[in-house]
Amino acid sequence: MDRFSVHFCDAIRDYLYFRERRYPAKSVLKLICDRYQLDAAERTMLFRGITLPETARTRLAKLCGTPAAGACFHVDYFNQCLIIVSYLSGNRVFISCDGVLRDASGFHGKKIPEHLFIRSVELIVQTLESFRPGGIIFYADSQISGAGRLASVATELFGHTSVSCHMLMTEKADEALASVAGGIICTADSAIIDRTGLPVFDLAKYVLEHTFNPVFSDLRNICAS
Repeated sequence: MDRFSVHFCDAIRDYLYFRERRYPAKSVLKLICDRYQLDAAERTMLFRGITLPETARTRLAKLCGTPAAGACFHVDYFNQCLIIVSYLSGNRVFISCDGVLRDASGFHGKKIPEHLFIRSVELIVQTLESFRPGGIIFYADSQISGAGRLASVATELFGHTSVSCHMLMTEKADEALASVAGGIICTADSAIIDRTGLPVFDLAKYVLEHTFNPVFSDLRNICAS
């Protein structure tokens, strides 16, 4: 179980206090993080993991359990893979107050360990294949450094699967996923979850829970305390 700084719970309490009164998120985040001198991971957890109670309830209501056979999956490729990479790297992953697993690693702009990325793709493809889906579409953001090379990891596996798999490279993966009309969305991106009217499957969380024996820090418990 992760250990947090002595003032992390106070930071969560104060952050929610100001957010519930509709103060701007980024301004409040800087104020609270500086006040309690939170480290980089805790700052990210506060930003990604804490949201207004009504928003958290709405997102939680969209989460679905193990999908039925024949479902079509729309996967936020880098979002889901990098959460697993974070776990495999020993970095902090956590359950947000909306029930979704997220990471605090901040790989954006940093070199992604490719051997772990390859492993994450293998785990995701194997897991999805076990559901006997009607089809799988991966949405890869082309603006991420090395996107084409990292996307090719999945396409190389497609020839060894028994289901229909496709990779869609796009400049705005979030918009493409939010506009999907049918099937199941696999993402931890809060903006996509808020916009979609489709069921959301926490694929990264499922993969980790059914492959390893993780003990995730749950911000819902920390907030409750």
